[in-house]
Amino acid sequence: MNGSNVEIKEIKEGVKGLFAKRLMEKGKIILVLKGDFFFYPSRTSIQIGNKHIEDEKGSYINHHCVPSAEVIGVPNEKNLSAVVTALRDIKEGEEITFDYETTEKELLCPFKCDCHGRWITGSSVKYI
Repeated sequence: MNGSNVEIKEIKEGVKGLFAKRLMEKGKIILVLKGDFFFYPSRTSIQIGNKHIEDEKGSYINHHCVPSAEVIGVPNEKNLSAVVTALRDIKEGEEITFDYETTEKELLCPFKCDCHGRWITGSSVKYI
């Protein structure tokens, strides 16, 4: 899956998100994260093991405490990579989200969650 079944759309002024262009069935791969790895986080990177990846489309996946997707680390012979999979069926036109605290040990830019107003700072609970 190369991410052609997703699109970046504006949610509100200055805020964009990643949306499904077709039905994404539960358990299916939505996106394979590809890009440059860094040892330090950025505002848009996703933590994979002890590194942070900047993926062109993955950087638009917003946080939600009850997400539609998850990031799963995939070991390979050279490095650790990751895929984004659907936690439930995601309808065409629906935003794709994941819980940042399942991958980020410490967010570079903590924020108050729109879900319930709790500060999202990072966690080592899952830490792929």
